[in-house]
Amino acid sequence: MSPGLLRRLRYWWHIRDPDVRYIVEVGVDRIPEALKPVPHTLPPPYNYAASSIEWNSRLLDDPGLVLQLLEAAEAREEFEARLPGLRGQVRHLVTGRLAEKAGPRLLILEGERLSAWLLTYGVVVTAVRLEEPGVGVSYGLQALHALDEWTGSVKVVAARLRPYVYHWGPELSVYIKGLDNQHRYLVTVLNNLYISLLAGEEKEVVDDVLKSLVDYTRFHFRSEEKLFDKYGYPRAEAHRRQHQSFVEKVTEFNEQYEAGEKQLTLSVLRFLSDWVRNHILVSDHDYGEWFYRKGLPIVDEEAARESRLARRKLGLD
Repeated sequence: MSPGLLRRLRYWWHIRDPDVRYIVEVGVDRIPEALKPVPHTLPPPYNYAASSIEWNSRLLDDPGLVLQLLEAAEAREEFEARLPGLRGQVRHLVTGRLAEKAGPRLLILEGERLSAWLLTYGVVVTAVRLEEPGVGVSYGLQALHALDEWTGSVKVVAARLRPYVYHWGPELSVYIKGLDNQHRYLVTVLNNLYISLLAGEEKEVVDDVLKSLVDYTRFHFRSEEKLFDKYGYPRAEAHRRQHQSFVEKVTEFNEQYEAGEKQLTLSVLRFLSDWVRNHILVSDHDYGEWFYRKGLPIVDEEAARESRLARRKLGLD
């Protein structure tokens, strides 16, 4: 019997269970499209501002997070601007010099008597936070109105933000096609959640994306654990505890978010993204390697070779 035929027979024997076959070969029926938002805007005179600007502006309450966004920016430029105190000067700043800059941006305005942070998506302001000594902090339309009346010189830092949290790459492969597809799904949903926030999507849209993340995470973990049980993965219990801990944290946050007790912020999204990425790179990679060393026919040999090469180049192994 030829080695190729023997391998195919072994493969068939391992996936004769329809549930296992689906996990190994498919994983997920459809990977969502990457979002390309078109923000809904307010009526004039603020039709350059997202309709969700009021609730979305609280994203900018964390100075440390603003610094992280700035440090992770793809590019940035600095210039000085003179604000004459005329209505529309913020619109002119966003739709003028920066009009050709697509995607998400962070603008930092520093003047003698103000400090303002703005998130923009294309030529739409999606969030704004203004701090004035002796006056306090304002958000959204109130902040835009105050900026429109402000006179004086400001230093402007305009940073082009990444349009994603992270990309899928071969270093994330666990050598099983269906589970790789599930991980791609998670990466796309996290990226969509991130861009939805930066682009000022309506709260209902963000709610739906967050709910799909919570539901899909549970489904994905069950898929992995079914293979652990079938093949006797030796670190299954520790891995299962990691899954349970994450589900509990995300479920608790989602319940508090739906009840209005907490707000979805970029720092929460960063936690979700870092956990998923690090979990795939370390814990999930461990079971992929174990399946590979065991010589299980459900392993995609080509994916394993590409992943191992990518991980060596990145210094992950």
